[in-house]
Amino acid sequence: MKVVNGKILIITMILAAIIAAGCTGPSDEATVPESIKIGLVAPLSGGASDVGNDMKQAAILAVEEINADGGVLVAEYGVKIPLELVEGDTQTSPTEGVTAVERLITSENVVVLVGGFSSGVTLANQVPAAGKVPYVITGASSAQVTRRTEVDTSYFFHYCSTTDDYSQPILQFFVDELKPLVAADRDLKLALIYRDDAYGKGVIESSVAYIEDNNLPIELVAQEKYPGAETDFHAYLTKIADAKPDAVYTVGFVKDTASIYIQGQRDVGLNTVYMAVECNEDPAFYELLGEWGDGQLLESKFAPYADDYTELMGPYKEAYVAKWGVMPGMMGADTYDGIYLVKSAIERAGTLDRTDVRDAIKQTNESEMLILMEGGNIAFDEYNEISPKIFIEQMFWNAETEELTPVIILPDDLKSQDFVLPDKYEIGG
Repeated sequence: MKVVNGKILIITMILAAIIAAGCTGPSDEATVPESIKIGLVAPLSGGASDVGNDMKQAAILAVEEINADGGVLVAEYGVKIPLELVEGDTQTSPTEGVTAVERLITSENVVVLVGGFSSGVTLANQVPAAGKVPYVITGASSAQVTRRTEVDTSYFFHYCSTTDDYSQPILQFFVDELKPLVAADRDLKLALIYRDDAYGKGVIESSVAYIEDNNLPIELVAQEKYPGAETDFHAYLTKIADAKPDAVYTVGFVKDTASIYIQGQRDVGLNTVYMAVECNEDPAFYELLGEWGDGQLLESKFAPYADDYTELMGPYKEAYVAKWGVMPGMMGADTYDGIYLVKSAIERAGTLDRTDVRDAIKQTNESEMLILMEGGNIAFDEYNEISPKIFIEQMFWNAETEELTPVIILPDDLKSQDFVLPDKYEIGG
C-alpha cells in the first residue's frame, strides 16, 4: 500500500510540474514586460520650462515613432516591447532634480534616464548613481558631469556639447573672423557675462584655459557674473560698456540671454557683437529677441531655422511641427537622438539589464542622426563624451516679415554666407 501511495504521489507531482511549466514557460506573454520605462529628466516647470517642454515633446515624438514600429526588440524575450516615457520634472532646481531622479529610479524602476538640463541640477542628481542606471545626458554641458572623480560616472553619457566643445570654436571665431575686422593691430578685447552656477563657471574656466593654453590674442577686459534668477542686467552691462570690449560672450539660458542682448543695446548703448551658446537655440529665443537679434551670433549644433543642411532635418521639423504646432529647439533634438540611442543600445544588449545596457551604450558606433558628429559617427570616448560638430550662426531681422532668422557662417562646409559686422557695431578699445 505504501508503494502504491508513493507511485500516486510521484505521478501527482509530475502532473503538477507539467501544468506549472505550461503556465510559466518561455512562450507565455505574462513574462514579457508590458513596457520599457525610460525616465525623462527635464525642467518641465519653472524658469527653463520652454527648453524642458522642447525636450519632452521631442522625446514623445521619438517614443511614438518607435512604438508605431512595434517597439524595441529585446532578444531576451524574443519580442518587441513598447517604450513608456516617465517624466521627472527637475524645475531647474538641484533639490527637485534629485527628488525627480530618485523617484524615477526607485519608484518607477526605469531602465534608462534621458535628459538632464542645467549642469548644476545634473551634477546634483548624480547622487543616486549607486542605483546603477545608465543616464544619457542631453542638456548639461559641464565636463564635470562625466569627469568628476568623487562619484561613479561610468553610467553617465554626455550626448551633448561640453563647455570645451563650444568655447573653443567660439574663441577661435573671435580670433579668426572678428579680430581681423576690428582689432588687426592689437589683442581683441572680450567681455564675459555669465550665470553664477556650475554651467556658467564651467564655460569661464574652459574659455580662460583655452586662451592661456593657446596664447590667443584675446584680452579679457570684463568678467561679470549674475544670479540665475536675475532679470535686470543694466549694472553688469554698464560695467562691461565702460571696459569698451570688441565683443561680449554671454553664458546664460534663453530668457536671461535675450534680456542681456536687448538691455545691452537698447538701454546701455553697448553696440557690439554678442555671442550666445547653444542652449538658446530655441523658438522662444528668436521670439524674445526680435529686431534686437539683428546681426548677432549664436553657437549651436542644430539649426532648425537655417537652411536644411542634413537629410534628416526636413523630415524631423515636419513631424515636430505637425504634432506640436511649433518649431523644434536644439535640446529637443539631442533628446530625440538620445531616445533612439537607447533603443539601439537595448537591442544590441538583448536585455533590459541596466549594466548590460550601459555597456551597449558605451560601445555605440553608429551613423550620426540629427546632431552631426565629427567624423560622421556617434561614439563615446574615454570620458563617455561624444564629439559633436559645432557651428556658428548669425541672425538677421527681416522688417517685412518681422522674423529673426539665422544663417550658418562657420564651419566652411556648412556655411551659407560669410560673417558681417552688425550695422550698429562700435569698435571697442
